[in-house]
Amino acid sequence: MKPNRDAAFYKILLPVFTVANLGLGVVVLSQLQPNGQLGWLEVGTGAFCCLVAGWLAAAGWSRAYWGVTMTKQVSAWHRMVDAIFGWIEELPVSPEAMNKLKRSLDEALVKNHTRT
Repeated sequence: MKPNRDAAFYKILLPVFTVANLGLGVVVLSQLQPNGQLGWLEVGTGAFCCLVAGWLAAAGWSRAYWGVTMTKQVSAWHRMVDAIFGWIEELPVSPEAMNKLKRSLDEALVKNHTRT
């Protein structure tokens, strides 16, 4: 999926689906007077709707939490790499070796971006 579609799904559709399932579950459960198998089937349906709503809410929370966590981690790694390169630049390393290191890192980044 494209990032725009992901963002639209998690910011708009997921909360709508969650509220719809929770509302449906509450409506079904609030109007029950279970008599026999059909009544208990309605109880199961309402409980299932509430379960799906909880699952959708958990999926949205999990994506938000892990998105923030991964952003922090990537930022920390970028700062570490910048510090390491700053330190390497002060060492007596030949320009050819630095260029070779830069090319290999650029190739690794290109390969990584093509996989995602």
